[in-house]
Amino acid sequence: MLEPTAGQGASLCSLVADLGPYFDALEHHPRLGVCLDTCHLFAAGHDLAAPGGVKQTLDELVSVVGEGRLGLIHANDSKDAVGAHKDRHENIGSGHIGAEPFGELFRHPETAGVPLTIETPGGPEGHAADVARLKALREPV
Repeated sequence: MLEPTAGQGASLCSLVADLGPYFDALEHHPRLGVCLDTCHLFAAGHDLAAPGGVKQTLDELVSVVGEGRLGLIHANDSKDAVGAHKDRHENIGSGHIGAEPFGELFRHPETAGVPLTIETPGGPEGHAADVARLKALREPV
């Protein structure tokens, strides 16, 4: 599974568009998938916090690699601003991405049924709060 990186230094695949040549080289093998980390995307310059930013990024993913390739989401807010190239996770809704983009993430058809993990600070109590926040954001508007 390929995962866009935060674009730190000489990282490969920091933008969604960077995945295209790898999928082409591997002839879009049916078992090839993508893991997206929201903090990595944001750090690399995908403005998930902008209105429609999540939809735009996920639509681009589908355009580049095809439907049904998203296999896992790492849901993390960001301690740093968009395009900062720093992978510093923050609790959901407490960073520069904010809460609403995570709700938008759940409403995109490409994420239906895709497993989600968190890698946020705060230990078990912080994780429990983030899971509760994500469950609330998952509810229809």
